[in-house]
Amino acid sequence: MPKLSLVLVVVIAVGAAAFISSPSARAQPSTSIQYARVTPYVAHFRTSPNSVLERHGYRACVANAENWACRDFAPADSSNDALRTVFATLGNEGWELVSAIKEQPEQISPMGVTYLFKRQAR
Repeated sequence: MPKLSLVLVVVIAVGAAAFISSPSARAQPSTSIQYARVTPYVAHFRTSPNSVLERHGYRACVANAENWACRDFAPADSSNDALRTVFATLGNEGWELVSAIKEQPEQISPMGVTYLFKRQAR
């Protein structure tokens, strides 16, 4: 009799497990992620008729389904000021830095590092 009751309990437990939905099996709400790419560019400033000053600005582009939506962060007194402005602005907008890539000359940004960001879509 004890074996029969044990078998009966196991059969009931297996049958109940088949009909009860598991919390881990439920569909999770999909979270949409946006991606941004920040690349440097060179801006030329004429300081005199025979002299040109080069400074690095940064272009932040957000990937959309159809295209890239870009905005420029113009160079200030130094190239570090523009990069600091990019990081502060994107950080305040909820962007998270996920990668920094040293570019090769034949790729997107021949003069520096490309920064990749992500955030949850609003």
